[in-house]
Amino acid sequence: MDSSIPVFDKPHPRLSVLDWTRNIQRLQNEARLRRFETYELRHSANQLRNETSITTRWDNNVNTDLLRDRIFEVESWREKQRFTRECVRDEIRALKEEKNATELHLESLQIPLMVSSQCLSNRDQRVPPELIRDQLGEELNKELHIIENSKRVLTDVCHMGWERLKELTNVYCRLEREITNKDDALMLEYQVRELTRDSANISYKLDPTSVPTETMTEESYVHCIENTIKIAEQLMSESRTLRERMFKAREQARNQMYAQSQFVELIMRRRVYDIQRARNEMEWQKYKLETNMQKLDREIELLRAAVADKLNPTKLVETRLETRKLRPVLERVQDKPMRGLIEEYERVHMSTAQLQKKLEEALATYHGMYNHHQRLTKELQYKNQALETDRRLVEIRKPIHAPDDTEFSRNVGYCRMSDELVPL
Repeated sequence: MDSSIPVFDKPHPRLSVLDWTRNIQRLQNEARLRRFETYELRHSANQLRNETSITTRWDNNVNTDLLRDRIFEVESWREKQRFTRECVRDEIRALKEEKNATELHLESLQIPLMVSSQCLSNRDQRVPPELIRDQLGEELNKELHIIENSKRVLTDVCHMGWERLKELTNVYCRLEREITNKDDALMLEYQVRELTRDSANISYKLDPTSVPTETMTEESYVHCIENTIKIAEQLMSESRTLRERMFKAREQARNQMYAQSQFVELIMRRRVYDIQRARNEMEWQKYKLETNMQKLDREIELLRAAVADKLNPTKLVETRLETRKLRPVLERVQDKPMRGLIEEYERVHMSTAQLQKKLEEALATYHGMYNHHQRLTKELQYKNQALETDRRLVEIRKPIHAPDDTEFSRNVGYCRMSDELVPL
């Protein structure tokens, strides 16, 4: 039919009301489903955000506490190592002082050694009759042996002290290095602990979870520290023992040398006294021998005079007898004068022979006394030389005595008369 308004239909199929209603319902259902999914997503997202936030903050707090505990642990180890380091430093100082004292005492032994050697060399200047193996020589050799043994012992302990000082210095440097490392580590740990999520110097890293090379375990770390402290304590214990040994060796050497020196002084004075007594005895024997030689010399002169005095009587009696032989034959009678002259001749010849024999005995005795007098003179020279040699030991041994140690005080000590003297 004809219409005044033209109507045009779209070239699409037309839907029914039922389809249109179903479409609306489908859109409503899908919208409802989308809202539910959105709700579930927002709920799960909120829960995830809360959980991750809590976990992150808790992990941060836990790790901060772990860092604080770690800092406390490292600080504890550092303080213990610092205490050990100070102990090692004090031990090094004490060992150095003990070693220096021992070295000074070792150097001081040079003077007694030279004195003992000079004493022995001085005593070797004695002449062979006085060159005997006496107690003084044995004690001087013993003193020299004591000094040499003391030098050897002190040298050994000084060498041991030097080695112990080297080991203590090494462990001290090791402790110093480990303390420095802990200072650096603590500085980093403090810096790490102070970092927060709002810090300006935080950033992404390439491989933050990679483990650096040469990283040790916590057990190894603790074992290393304890091992260092244990080594330091062991070395300090050995050092204390060595210091006691040094002191003992030094005091023992000083006491042995003092005792031996006092004994040598005593034996030396006794030896000087014995030589002086022997010399005085020889001088007395020489004096008595010279007196007897003078008397014997006068007696020899008297015997020679007596022998000379027998010459004329002998000539007289022989002349009388020879003259009476000229009597006539009938007058040659063995009368009393002839018998008396013969007896006189025999007695005068016997007296002359006795006087001559006695003169020879006196001359032999005088020669023997003269030879003995020469021997005594030589022996006195030897004794004087030996006495001067041993007396010189007193001057030689002065350097090993204290400046206020006088000869009088030493003699008082040798004779044990200190309780008998009146105090000034």
